[in-house]
Amino acid sequence: MHLSKTIGSMLILIGTAIGAGMLALPLISAQAGFLWSTILLVVIWAVMTYTGLLVLEVNLAFPLQRNSFSSMAYGTLGRAGQITAWIACAALLYSLTAAYIAGNSSLFSAAFSIFFHEQVPQRLNAILFTLILGSAVFWSTRAVDHLNRFLLTTKSVLLVIALVLLMPHVQMQLLIQQSHHAKYLWICAPIFLGAFGYHTVIPSLSNYIGPRPRRLKYIIIIGATIPLFIYLCWLFAILMIVPLEGTNSFTTLAQSNGSIGDLMTIINQLIHSRWVNIAVNGFSDIAITTSFLGVSLGLFDFLADNFKRLDSRGGRAQTALLTFVPPLVFALFYPQGFILALSYAAVFVAVLEIILPVLMVWKLRNQAEFKSPYRVASNKVILALICMIGFVLIGIQIASHFNILPH
Repeated sequence: MHLSKTIGSMLILIGTAIGAGMLALPLISAQAGFLWSTILLVVIWAVMTYTGLLVLEVNLAFPLQRNSFSSMAYGTLGRAGQITAWIACAALLYSLTAAYIAGNSSLFSAAFSIFFHEQVPQRLNAILFTLILGSAVFWSTRAVDHLNRFLLTTKSVLLVIALVLLMPHVQMQLLIQQSHHAKYLWICAPIFLGAFGYHTVIPSLSNYIGPRPRRLKYIIIIGATIPLFIYLCWLFAILMIVPLEGTNSFTTLAQSNGSIGDLMTIINQLIHSRWVNIAVNGFSDIAITTSFLGVSLGLFDFLADNFKRLDSRGGRAQTALLTFVPPLVFALFYPQGFILALSYAAVFVAVLEIILPVLMVWKLRNQAEFKSPYRVASNKVILALICMIGFVLIGIQIASHFNILPH
């Protein structure tokens, strides 16, 4: 049972990371190219893995079921920290949930158009997706665990098939053409940051596994490293197939504010293979599904803790309405808001998953009333450097929003 829960928790974390953020990587990093994007991706992975362990250190100092980000921030940083954490966590989880609903509706519409030559309204897709997947979150963490295992297994198989079928179409000359665009890494940083935004599910995993530091540590480390490897394979395949300029290219996508569904359509036009398109579209749909499950589970537990909803069917129904109605409304009225929602989410990722963990650990280690059974190897210089990285990433997103950085 312990091994089963450990594997299931690791899969929930992996599934939370590998979702809409992964699908957006090629769209954002096309200008920078594969080599520079790889360097930035590894750096952000290292930072986010480290801060994930910082979150674990703080989380284990609090009792189970009362260990959300809001509770941790209040215990370590007081009321100001709680308010900051509450706003950042709610905004982040709502932004990501909305992005996944919007992204899935776009993908499903594109898939129906490609395979069945039928136009299905994106709003209908959004409603059905939320109702079906939201039911698992409403039911229990165990239901999410078992559904996520099935979906992750299917997703893994489809990803391997997709990469194998895509590799013969790789054009290595594109790697040379892309190798001198480092200035566009500023655009990539916020989305790359969000691609490792699994920290909000750590309290849920702690509640599920129990206060077992060693096991949770390895869940976080392995669960963050596997997505890095998959991201690099995905980036290589797509950036070496879809050209930067031309009729079916990233430039045409940018000019039309293209969505993930539009990228899948371009791949279909470049590679006239039904099997490739089935594998790529199937993987993309399931990737958003698993990420949606992990993020919405974190949001569900966060809201249940903060609004003190009972763990009964009636209480969980109230929490479910709070969890799913606001992001669904966004997806219904702004179906093309996929990249926009991810971009704004990056600001809250930096606050919640980089800056706040550093500040909470700093205070935790100086408060006698809180003792954690786990401690991350660090000193004040390292913590200050990580915190500074968080502020730099926020500055990048603000500067990008006001078109200060090169595009």
